[in-house]
Formats: sequence, C-alpha cells, structure tokens
Amino acid sequence: MPAFGIGAPFSRLAALAAGGRLPQSLLLTGPSGAPTVEAAIALSAIVNSIDQDLESEATRVLHQRILHSDAAAQAGGAAGEWTGPAAGPYPDVRLLRPERGKPIRVDEIREAIAGTRTHPFEGRRRVLVIEAADTMNPPAANALLKTLEEPHPWLGLILCAQSEAALLPTIVSRCQRWRFAAPTTPEVAARLRDEHDYAPEEAAVAAAAARGDLQRALALPRDRLLPLAEEAERIAAVVGKGIPPPARTKLTERFTRAAPRGRKSGQLDELATVLVLLRATLRDLAALRSGGAALSGDAGRLQKIAELAPERAFAEALLLVEQADRDMYRSYGNKRMQFDALLLAFNEIARPIVVARRRGERAK
Repeated sequence: MPAFGIGAPFSRLAALAAGGRLPQSLLLTGPSGAPTVEAAIALSAIVNSIDQDLESEATRVLHQRILHSDAAAQAGGAAGEWTGPAAGPYPDVRLLRPERGKPIRVDEIREAIAGTRTHPFEGRRRVLVIEAADTMNPPAANALLKTLEEPHPWLGLILCAQSEAALLPTIVSRCQRWRFAAPTTPEVAARLRDEHDYAPEEAAVAAAAARGDLQRALALPRDRLLPLAEEAERIAAVVGKGIPPPARTKLTERFTRAAPRGRKSGQLDELATVLVLLRATLRDLAALRSGGAALSGDAGRLQKIAELAPERAFAEALLLVEQADRDMYRSYGNKRMQFDALLLAFNEIARPIVVARRRGERAK
C-alpha cells in the first residue's frame, strides 16, 4: 500500500518533505474525494518529524497526534485526551476547515495567520493547511495573498481545493501545484477494511455510495448502513413495478418524519443516507442492464431488480434522485413533499413498464 494509504502524486511530495526540499507554499487540487487534506496532514508530519522518515515510528506517532489535535479542534475538545507520547495537542500544525456550505471569511484567515507569526514550538515548520481554499471570499483571499507574498521563513502553507479556477491567479502563481485524483471505489473499500475495520460487505456498500470519497463513506451511519442499503434497493425496485398509495405514504413518513432541516452535521441522517445509497443502487442497476457489473450490494438481489426495467428507466430515476437531493438539502425544501414527489415520479416511469409486462403475461 502507498505511504499513509495515499496514492500518486503523494510519494513524490513525501520524498521532497523527507529530504527537506518541500516548497514553502503548495496548492493541492483534486475532485471531491481526492485525498488533498490527508496528504497535507501527512506532509506536515513528515516535515516536523524528528527523523523526517515517512516510514518511521516517530513520524507515525506525530501523524496520529496531528490528527487527534484536528479532531479535538473540530469537536470543541470532545475528542478525548491524547494518550500517546508528548503532551497535549500538536502546536505547530493548524487546519482551517470551513463550515459546511459556507465560504471562508476574512476573520478566519486572519486568525489562522496570526497563529503562524511565531517560531515553531516543537517542529521545524509551522504549517497552515487550508481546506476548500477555493471557497475563500475576496477579502479572505486578499488577506492570504499578503502572507503568500512575504511568508515567514518557518511557515509552510498548504492550500487544498477542488479547482484552482476559483482562486486568485496571484495566489495560484505563488504556490507549487499538484493534482490528485479521487481514489477508485475498490481503493476506498480497501481503506475502510484495513484502516477502519469495516466488514467486506459494509466496505463495498459505503465505498460505492461515496464515489471515491473516503470522508463521505465514513459519514454514512455505519450501524444502519446495510439495512438502509436494502431499503434503497426496495425503493429502486419501484422504478420497475410501481408502488401503491398506502405503501408510498408509509415510506414517505418513514424517512421524512425525523429528517432535520438542512444538512448541518458531518453525520448524514437516514433520509440523506438512503438518497446516497439509492443513487449508488440505481447506477449499479443501469450498469447491469448495459452489460456491466455492480460495485456493491447483493449481486443476486440487484440482478432481479435490474430485470424489472430497461437501462433508460434506471438512468432517468438516477437523475430524479440527484435533483431531489439538491431540492431537499440545498434549498431547504419540504422533505416530505419532495420525497413523495420522487416516489410519484418513479411510479410514472414504472407505469408503461408495468402495463407492457401485464400485456405480455396475458398474451401467454
């Protein structure tokens, strides 16, 4: 497995860090799911490790300490005490993570930069990692640019973004750029099994639903993952056989009764989870109908559902689910009405399929 479980081009960056040649300002870009922040944290550990050896015990322990410090910061100190070597959170690495769905503000940038103005306490560099740097508003970007133009010699800046297009050209030009790819579904499944003790079926379902995004896979409620995946399969079957009004009402009530307004936490609620799993299921069903293979779920169950409808029906349903997800969570819509409307739309897809099937059965 690659160092820290991170694929290319991390190995080249790690070699630069181990040799003391890591550029002072980096821009790591990649699509959703690309391990840019993971790479930034690992590089911070290598740079500040006693021996700068990416495979040493000292680097591994420091990496875990940085991760624990970040988790404690995100949880408001509720992540428990650090029980490894050294005391307290690691002081020389700071991760700036924006609130979900909100831009990075100028006061957040200024506060983060203020913490880098003194020499490192323990390591060689003070490292500031900025997640979703492409969401900075203009004042925040201008405040960061001043630091990039005249950084302290002990400062390391690592910007992580999906695309450099949304960043100021003057920021991009002052950073060495590295592009990361999102991991494949099998790679995410392997990490879930190896690093997070997922059972093989759990890992396959979560990885397929997350589409190459490890953090999204971990946000799925693990204790309900497999039962909800089966629920998603039953909902997908509506595309091929329809659903009567009483069952539709019951299903709508089941998933929207306790759904929160918006999507505020890192852990997905059951409605959000079933929508994620439903997308994955519909992709698998469309793939099976076109002669491809499913990435997750029980192959036998999926094959039976796939036989209920043609590929275009599952593809159309997938587009409807993606639109429903946007409407429910990004526009703060009425989830009950929108989920019910989604099932009604599935019924409309199923109507001609069911009529044709019944005609064929009568003709026999």
